[in-house]
This record gives sequence, C-alpha cells and structure tokens, in this order.
Amino acid sequence: MTHTVKKLIIVNVVLFILIHLTPQFGWLTLFGLVPSSVFGGFRLWQLATYMFLHLGLWHLVLNMLMLWFFAPAIESNWGRRQFLFYYFLCGIGAGLCSWVTAFRSSIPVIGASGAIFGILVAYAMMFPETVILLFFIFPMKIRHAVLVLAGINLLGALSQPNAGIAYFAHLGGGLFGYLYLKNEWLRRQLSYWSAFDIRSWRRKKETAKEQSMREDLEQQVDRILDKVSRHGMDSLSGKERKILELKSKREK
Repeated sequence: MTHTVKKLIIVNVVLFILIHLTPQFGWLTLFGLVPSSVFGGFRLWQLATYMFLHLGLWHLVLNMLMLWFFAPAIESNWGRRQFLFYYFLCGIGAGLCSWVTAFRSSIPVIGASGAIFGILVAYAMMFPETVILLFFIFPMKIRHAVLVLAGINLLGALSQPNAGIAYFAHLGGGLFGYLYLKNEWLRRQLSYWSAFDIRSWRRKKETAKEQSMREDLEQQVDRILDKVSRHGMDSLSGKERKILELKSKREK
C-alpha cells in the first residue's frame, strides 16, 4: 500500500459513509456526473468529483480492491504526482465518454470504475505477464484479462445501453489511459498541464513576476535620480521618496 493509494481509498470510504449518513444533502446531483448538467449547467467539477462517489457497498469494495491490488506498483514506478495525474486523466476521460454517449440524461453517473480501468490498462502494459484470477476464479495473464474485460464492457454497452451500468465510462477510462501511455506526443503536450509540472510552472511564473517588478523598480529609481540631479531632493514627492527607500532596503 502506497501513500497516495491509501489516501484515495480513505476518501472514497469516507464519502461513502457520508452519503449514507446524510442522504438529504443531494450528493449525487451536486457531485455525481449528471450529463445534462456538466456543460449545460456549467458544473464542470462533476467530471472529477463523480469518481469518488459510490452508493452500493459491493461497487465500492470491488473498486477499492482493484485500486489496492494494482495501483501501488504503478505509483511506486511513477511517483505520486504522475500517478495522480494519470488517475484523474482516466477518470475525467471516462466521464467525458459518459457525457458524449448520454449528454441529455439527468441520471447521475458515479464511481471510480473508469479510473480503475485506466489503472488496469497501465498495469497490463507495465507488467503484461502477471497472472491474476479474473473474477477471482479464472487464472489469466493481465494483458489478456484486460482485453476480456474490455470486450465484456463493449458487449454490455451495445446490447444493454440502459442497464444502469456505465459501460462507456469503463471503456473511456481504459481508452484514455492507453492513448496517453502509447502516444509520446500526447504525453508531452499534456505534461504542460499535469500535476507533476504545476509546481515548476508556478516557480517560473513567480520568478518572471519578481523579475518584472525588479526591472520596473529600476526604471522608476533611474527616473527619480535623474530628477534629483536636475532639481534636488526637495523636488521629490512622498511616493518618490518611498520608492528610493524601498530600493535602499532591497540593496541592504
């Protein structure tokens, strides 16, 4: 169990408890993914928050077991930030696929299954020869098991579109994960906005801002000194004197 995986499991379990303790709050309509509200009602946060909500106990248990089984190896290889970026990428991608296939629906979509399917795809690509028990019964290599699961979801999406299971979300999470891992250009483009580059971007932005302020201060000081040389110190305003004091403090 890695640190980030443990936190994800805790958040999912805590929210599951809160949903059942305070059902009157309207968790599903506010934080679940309601396709007709995501863009129509500008509730874009639902693309990320829906993956932390579960109503059924077995839905929660199975998703958290999959996260516990497969995610720690991925986080250990990639690190916390890249793992989290990938997890949210797959979850949001799954949400977008749900929206595309049912954008007029007002039925909330919830659960981490899409993000989990992305985790399964990553694990299958990193450790393809690992043998698992599919459905806890059938021994199978993970790369074959993922294909079987994808086929089952595709068959369910085509034959039972109104079954109440977000088949397209599962497929979307796996698809986004696969495209991201297989496409170096896509990884490079998305890295500009990824969680593991945000701190670097902020540092660069703060450095640029400080440099701009320093250059502006230097220009003002040069102008004030020029004024002093022509008219003397008595010609300076209170604001100009404060600028000189600020420059003196910075140099000290």
